[in-house]
Amino acid sequence: MALAAATALLPLVRAGFRRDVEQADNRSAGLTSQLEWLEELGGGAMASAVLQNDQAGPHLGEAIVARIFGPGLTQQVVAAAAAQSELPSEIVAQVLPLLAMLSGGYVSARAGHMSEADRLAELGPLLDLAGAPNPLDALIGSADD
Repeated sequence: MALAAATALLPLVRAGFRRDVEQADNRSAGLTSQLEWLEELGGGAMASAVLQNDQAGPHLGEAIVARIFGPGLTQQVVAAAAAQSELPSEIVAQVLPLLAMLSGGYVSARAGHMSEADRLAELGPLLDLAGAPNPLDALIGSADD
């Protein structure tokens, strides 16, 4: 069940990180801000905590979800992933903060000690910063209907 939920959620989590970066004046500043914030939360150690089933920091995942989606969009993300995975929304909602924490820790660890230009070149494709429309736009649009 967790794999099905993660498979449905991962593109939306990626899109949430992208949305967070794109809310800044420019992508470089947005990425820098996001990486600094992730580092304050624990950086790469967040991914380790999830992989080691460390129960010490589920609030970190919830903080990430709150930043990349906000309260209204979070419910839409859970509903969309639940529909895609055919899992109860309660299961998907439990997986979301863990996946956000794992993803945030991975992005933070991958950025390491790169220069700002290298970060954008390396992490831009990972976050699909130059990609097609953000998948979250469709969810936001459906809420406006």
